[in-house]
Amino acid sequence: MNAGANSWSTHFISLLYLVFIGVLFSWTDRANSVVLLSLFGGSFIAYITLLYQRNISFDYLAGVGLIASFTAFFFVPNLSPDSYRFLWDGAISWMGQNPLESTPEFLMSQPHYSNNAYLQELYTGLSGLSRRNFTCYPSVNQMYFVVANTFSDSVAVNLFVLRLLIFGTQLVGIRYLVKLLAHFNISRKKALILVLNPLWMLETVGNLHFEGVMLSFLIIGFYFLVKEKWLFAAIFIAFAIHVKLIPIVLLPFMLRYLGWYRSTILYSLVGIFCVLLAGIYFGPSNYVNFKASLTLYFESFEFNSLIYHHYIHYGEQIYGYLPTHIYGTQLSRLGMFLIFCIAFYGGRSDFQTMMTRMIFGLLIYYLFATTVHPWYVITILGLSIFTRFSFGIIWSGLIFITYAAYGDLDKDVLRLLIHIEYGILLAVALYEIIGKRPLLRLAE
Repeated sequence: MNAGANSWSTHFISLLYLVFIGVLFSWTDRANSVVLLSLFGGSFIAYITLLYQRNISFDYLAGVGLIASFTAFFFVPNLSPDSYRFLWDGAISWMGQNPLESTPEFLMSQPHYSNNAYLQELYTGLSGLSRRNFTCYPSVNQMYFVVANTFSDSVAVNLFVLRLLIFGTQLVGIRYLVKLLAHFNISRKKALILVLNPLWMLETVGNLHFEGVMLSFLIIGFYFLVKEKWLFAAIFIAFAIHVKLIPIVLLPFMLRYLGWYRSTILYSLVGIFCVLLAGIYFGPSNYVNFKASLTLYFESFEFNSLIYHHYIHYGEQIYGYLPTHIYGTQLSRLGMFLIFCIAFYGGRSDFQTMMTRMIFGLLIYYLFATTVHPWYVITILGLSIFTRFSFGIIWSGLIFITYAAYGDLDKDVLRLLIHIEYGILLAVALYEIIGKRPLLRLAE
């Protein structure tokens, strides 16, 4: 059925979806949890409703997704200050300063930097935590930051350029996602599960987080993997790792798909390209700075954690304080042990089985993690398209409730919401494992 034949109800739901997304892009008060969660909830219900309608064409829904993405270009990111750090790193790179060498707070204590009006504006937008710490963004990510600062000293213009870079990369990634689906004779409409997802919209082209870029490189790498073009596969997987380090967790799952010989070739190539990319910014003098910033996420922070939350409070009863530096490391090691068990269990697997193991590996990783921001779920959402599991879709709707942490809700109420989030997530995952069928059957 072509777009023109779609019913008035289809157009109405599409309009509601666009309105909800547009208002979310423009919303400036993340402390107002009720309104923020209501807007996201409305967009998510419209998203599910659109994908459940069987007679809507791919082109029509893809057009709705494009319109929603273009809406983001009219607004600056309002729900996260991370984009200011992105531009900061790129700006000081243009000034000849490696962002891994000094913290923003240190640089702004020097006249050469503190007298720069553009840096002053960026520094004002940085969170206190970001000001005090070294960057934690690897080389390919830094290249995006540098390009975004090429044309002006205007924050608005450079944010526009950064958004354009992210959007362009994701368009290429979606193109290869469709090609990969076609390779396995899966309907291209399954790509809409990602393209229209409100969390994907809000956190990538909206808040300018790079999970969408990382996932795009990963999907391109997987496409070349199934085509047995090892060099190109390794290059794009290395790109993905140098955007976000999380694809490293996925590497062990390729062993059962490729076998020992081919996986050794791939791992070697990925390792070589990762080292070459690291050489652009990393050196003996600043590697420790990068590691220190990463360590904060494992040993100092707690956001939307499940197991870790209870673990540290158990430790508090023993030690009289929160031994985060002890338990964060312990849990990450336990999580990685379980991931290796899943990755290496059984014999050779096909691509869909590899994807299934990957999403469960990531689920375990995040269950044991100290910090799980909403945009982290995008990777599980994207990879689950190749599986029969839909818990990633459901989690992409549930995890947005963690934005309530920025509001005025009581801490006990917030923990209750997080327990509800994980309770529903685990119940759905268990149902889909035991029942061997998805709870949601979308875009079929």
